[in-house]
Amino acid sequence: MRRLTEYLIQTADSPAYRSGNMEGMRHPAVDGKMIRAAGGLRSLIEEADELEKDGIIRAERKNLGADIVRIHYPVSAIPRLCRRVGIEDPRIRQIRWIKSAEKWACEAEGTFLDPYYEMLTGRLVSGQEVKKPDMEDEDFFLCLNRIALLETPVWRRQFSTEVLHDSKLFEKKYQSRIVTVLEEYSPLSEEGMSPDDILRVHGIRTYSQTLEWKGPLVYRIGNGGPIDSSSNVYGTVINAQTLEHAAPAASPGIQSIMLIENKANYESMEYRKDTLYIYCHGFFSPKELKFLSALTECTDENTEYLHWGDMDLGGIRIFLYNRRKLFPELKPYRMDPAAYGTAIAEGAGIPLKKEKKDKLQKLDAEELNGLKNCILETGLEIEQESLLSVK
Repeated sequence: MRRLTEYLIQTADSPAYRSGNMEGMRHPAVDGKMIRAAGGLRSLIEEADELEKDGIIRAERKNLGADIVRIHYPVSAIPRLCRRVGIEDPRIRQIRWIKSAEKWACEAEGTFLDPYYEMLTGRLVSGQEVKKPDMEDEDFFLCLNRIALLETPVWRRQFSTEVLHDSKLFEKKYQSRIVTVLEEYSPLSEEGMSPDDILRVHGIRTYSQTLEWKGPLVYRIGNGGPIDSSSNVYGTVINAQTLEHAAPAASPGIQSIMLIENKANYESMEYRKDTLYIYCHGFFSPKELKFLSALTECTDENTEYLHWGDMDLGGIRIFLYNRRKLFPELKPYRMDPAAYGTAIAEGAGIPLKKEKKDKLQKLDAEELNGLKNCILETGLEIEQESLLSVK
């Protein structure tokens, strides 16, 4: 065993060495830590004698040469020390990782990952020992880059099979790490999105995507004839494939369009000839946004756009997202201080957690600032189900 050699490498393995900015000599003292690392004083002296004989180190001795008090060796000897124990020189490894990061960056050039790879390469060039991400794990970077370059939505297990040759490996090993990067660096990610939401807006389908509505909406599939959904008084549901090829064609008599966040509330709404109720479920996917944004092309200019959601941090975020991404004229429905006060008076309310309170305080709720202040003052959030009696 060459434990002293390993110890000398470890003591020199630093950001300065890994970045190529360490020169000159190293002079570690022989102390208790070194003796323990070397396996005892006798083992230390024996290995030091070998290293000195090979011209790698110089041992500073006392007691007529019987004891070693300090070891001197040049930084340039570290590659030789590494070869003695059969490990990769930390500087060589760092250079290899830098080249690897540059390669992955080149593949994803021009995408939202540019700042991510700039950050990663910067850390490596400065000599940091990067452990997250694992620079040896090529599959992580394959998944990350493939998502950034996706042009067509794909099912999660299909994606995993195509990239990793294992239908479940992405979900088991890489999903959470990928989502962390997407949360921070992708402009498609919104505060408050769930991991499934984030993957969905980036083209990774995590479940059978559907769009649901109640109302007299007419739509077409491709170049086909008009399909009138007015006879579906209990609601219309189109699946992912239909959504991909469908587009609104007409909205006869519709005066109001209401987005409803909660499924129970959506189900409780009765069919009306002048209202289109759309189940929101949270953050709409890109295909849903594309379909729904086309509604403005076939509705009357006086059509009212409403959003009814939870009176909490998530509900506020979803309202702001839908107004920014979908309907600029979107207005909140029963999400004002009066509706909040009524719900509280009737015993509704869930304690606001500190983490959510901190985020809510920093959020510009725009038109819902009144609701935001009510939540902060009472420390209670209201879920939409509490208002099921309201039609």
